[in-house]
Amino acid sequence: MLTLAAVAIAAAGPDDMPVEPLGNVASWGWDGSALAAKTPRGSGFTAYAEGGSHSLALKSDGTITSWGNNGSKLVTNTPTGSGFTAIATGTYHSAALKSDGTITSWGWDTYKQVTNTPTGSGFTAIAAGDSHSVALNADGTITSWGDDGFNQVTNTPTGNGFTAIAAGNYHSVALKSDGTVVSWGGDSHRVVTGSPRGSGFTAVAAGAHHCVALKFDGTITSWGWDNDKQVTNTPRGSGFTAVSAGANHSSALKSDGTIISWGDDNFTQVTNTYPK
Repeated sequence: MLTLAAVAIAAAGPDDMPVEPLGNVASWGWDGSALAAKTPRGSGFTAYAEGGSHSLALKSDGTITSWGNNGSKLVTNTPTGSGFTAIATGTYHSAALKSDGTITSWGWDTYKQVTNTPTGSGFTAIAAGDSHSVALNADGTITSWGDDGFNQVTNTPTGNGFTAIAAGNYHSVALKSDGTVVSWGGDSHRVVTGSPRGSGFTAVAAGAHHCVALKFDGTITSWGWDNDKQVTNTPRGSGFTAVSAGANHSSALKSDGTIISWGDDNFTQVTNTYPK
């Protein structure tokens, strides 16, 4: 039996999608707005992001493909052309990073998550929450914009030395170069105050009200909302190389290319984890 190992995983809503070595995309779970059924076929994909009811996929040629709910022109206003290097989706807005370090946003703009997109270049990473976005600058500083109802913008940490970012519904989390984790914004279910202490972390991911962090030894730590056991069912042991967080579930990639999911399984996003 041949098993293709996934090299990237994404989980944002109640479904998951990995990108395999050949650039194929596989999806499972919730199929609202045909998110699973309309998953693009073919190869050459390098990244995937899913919002509330729409999805984006990035191709190796730097172009973006989108599908799903077209409210607020989430699909039809997807930027054309090439040169994109990263994508992020909120509930009803999206953002993309270009190779020149500039950011483009589109979709719902009630909280100015589109019109307040920072200008200029020098950005290296982007993340999107429910109605806010976060960007990492080349100098290690962080910029946030959009909905600030839970201080997810005004409480953005100052200073530099940050290396990675993630955004949940109303909170954000960042990783520092010393391997420590910093969280800010809405603290529902202690998703901010419950952030792990100490160093040695290498990656972070944020769900609606929970977070996941990967340590250098290949172990995983989760915190925040646990109603669907997205914390207590966190897999034990080591050998993990990547983590992602959906609304109420999480997924992790192992060094052997297998994927483990846990948490909310209402749409079989856990039991149908690919490959079966």
